[in-house]
Amino acid sequence: MLNAQRQFTTAYLFRVTPAIPGKYTLPPIAIRSRGVTHYTQPIHFQVHPLNSLFKLPTGIGNHQILAGWFPDKTTLYEKESCHISLKLYVPIQLPIALNGWGLPTPAKDNCLAWRFSFPKPHEISQVTIDGISYRTATFSTSLSGIRPGTATFGPAPMRIMVRQSVVDPLRGSRLTNTPIHLTLPATSFKILPLPKGAPPHFTGAVGQFSIQASCQKTDILENASTEVILNIRGSGNLETLHVPSFSEDTWKIIDSTKLERNTDRRAIDGTVTFRQLIRPKTNAHGALPETIPSYIFSYFDPSDHAYHTITTPPIPVHITPSPKSEKQQKTPPAVSEKLGTAPEEMRDILGFIHLSDSDDFLKKNTSHHRTFSWIWHLIPASLAFIVLITPLLKKIKTSRSRTPDAIARKKELANLSQESNLFNFYRQAGRFIEQWLSPPPAEMSSDLQEVLAKRDSLCFKATNEPPKEISPQQKKAILALLKRASKLCLFLILFITSQQSTQANQPEPTPQLLHKAQNACQSGDYQQALTYYQSVYPTNALPPSDILYNIGNCYYHLDQPGLAALAWRRVLIQDPTHPQAEQNLRFLEFNNQSIVPHYAAWQRHLLRFPPSTYSILFYVSIWIFVLSLLTLIVLRPQRKLAILNISLIVLSPITASLGWMAQHWYPDDHLFAPISQQALVLKKTTLYPEPHHQTNHSTELPPATLLRIDATRGPWIHVSTCDQHQGWLPKTEIAPIIPPSEETVQ
Repeated sequence: MLNAQRQFTTAYLFRVTPAIPGKYTLPPIAIRSRGVTHYTQPIHFQVHPLNSLFKLPTGIGNHQILAGWFPDKTTLYEKESCHISLKLYVPIQLPIALNGWGLPTPAKDNCLAWRFSFPKPHEISQVTIDGISYRTATFSTSLSGIRPGTATFGPAPMRIMVRQSVVDPLRGSRLTNTPIHLTLPATSFKILPLPKGAPPHFTGAVGQFSIQASCQKTDILENASTEVILNIRGSGNLETLHVPSFSEDTWKIIDSTKLERNTDRRAIDGTVTFRQLIRPKTNAHGALPETIPSYIFSYFDPSDHAYHTITTPPIPVHITPSPKSEKQQKTPPAVSEKLGTAPEEMRDILGFIHLSDSDDFLKKNTSHHRTFSWIWHLIPASLAFIVLITPLLKKIKTSRSRTPDAIARKKELANLSQESNLFNFYRQAGRFIEQWLSPPPAEMSSDLQEVLAKRDSLCFKATNEPPKEISPQQKKAILALLKRASKLCLFLILFITSQQSTQANQPEPTPQLLHKAQNACQSGDYQQALTYYQSVYPTNALPPSDILYNIGNCYYHLDQPGLAALAWRRVLIQDPTHPQAEQNLRFLEFNNQSIVPHYAAWQRHLLRFPPSTYSILFYVSIWIFVLSLLTLIVLRPQRKLAILNISLIVLSPITASLGWMAQHWYPDDHLFAPISQQALVLKKTTLYPEPHHQTNHSTELPPATLLRIDATRGPWIHVSTCDQHQGWLPKTEIAPIIPPSEETVQ
């Protein structure tokens, strides 16, 4: 043969026909060329008896499809994984349509299995059984047992499409796709319990494994973190493995992530990778560890029916202690970088912002960047006041009117006062209590319970008593009781709601925690400082901008650039004019080569004011135009005032256009994606073209890259970058700018 490189190759074809069922091995074949002997790899295969196939009718003539289950094992230990194949033999007279192979969907009892894989084109071949030619296809998956006992896999409905010739009276013979519905019978497995005597570090791993640990950054500071990569290779239940544990408690685990496998999840052979972010801990004597301790991994091997424990060798590290003298400093260290420095000229980020220990620090620190911008709001606010006075008065009038519930409650009391029948009165009174007075006021609970008890004794019993009238005194007393209880319930509901709203809108941080956080920053203990700052606002969703800015600085010093960029971007959502957050974010994006939108120099000048300023300019200009036009038409002012109105009518559309253009071109990345769809890459990760299928055609994304969330599929998210790349990422690799539980900030 002549190959693509125009080289001659020789192929030797062998036909092998085994005589009886069993397992066979083709030994290596020796071929001698140019004085050198070459050996082929041995080939292992198994021949099954013909009765292992079952026949399935097709409904098309007398054609039958042969099928069979072929698991690697029929006796498994619980949590043990094994490979299972479904072989399908379709008569050659029934050609399969394009994309005509369907997937079986078997029922599963006491077992777990991934979805079957489609047969690959090179695996579809033609065979002859008992003189009949068949086209064969193989479907594969992996199966594991849940608990000791019997596991059943199937029955499995399945549909395939075949091309069939049909005679049309008008058009003659033509080919059409005809579905064939099959039901594959069930197969069973025996599930054995795991033997007793499991080691303490055993977490359910069943198979044959090896483990390897590596760390690239072994020279770190005392309060810095480093990353360890753990690779577990072998054959078994790889998808359900847990991260191994340390042999010694000398390091603190900050984050553990299980990376997606590079192979098909159905495969029981392969590698599972864990990524751990760890930080050193000091012992009781204040000493730092000299090594990253061994990782311990225990598993059960079904081949020898025994437990095994393997460990990784310790990894030597060099940890530089933090200077003790810095812990005594009372003022933050000097910042080497100046505000306004270009990101390409910066050597490091700007320093922490000193937060006041007084109780009113929120007022001083969250609004000092906005003070200048609020001056410009006075002019449009004063003009908008005239326009807003009418709807404001309507709102005040509406707030004083009764609510629909109060109207309905008053109507039911009026209907109740007209009722004279004893039974109907108590029935309606009980319904009023259960509908409007639940839970009842504590001081009136006993009186209301008496009315309900009286209602139950009169209305819910089998009796033929004639109707009775209720006495006016009894009726008046019950109505007065219901009115008082109704008013008290309404007052309590309003009071509790206002108290909850006040408490929810006035979070007060603890000054002592801020003082401790600042001391921790001065001593270089950024992890402890981060804990203190997050304790001020545990939700960490959108705390005051300066606190969140310091949280971003802590993440940066802890070598977590993605979380640092996320914190600084959330600062800019609250305060778009925050100069330190803007400069640090630009430096981090430049330093990590993050994929983010780029803006012209003139757009950066828009950052001098928050986007709300341009929004107010736009709306106030619109209102000035409307008011000036109405004044000119309706009031018909004198000459000077008329000239002023005409000038405003001419100028207000210009200012409105400027306000709209400033909002549209404002460099807050809203042109790339709405704020609710924006997300950041937390760590260096890979963008894949398909979810669950990691291929070589992938794109590397650096930390702090800005993404647009397009769709979600289970644990995967489809995203787009600002440089026109699209693909899939695991949810754990990114974080939305606005947390899902928070409302979008306008």
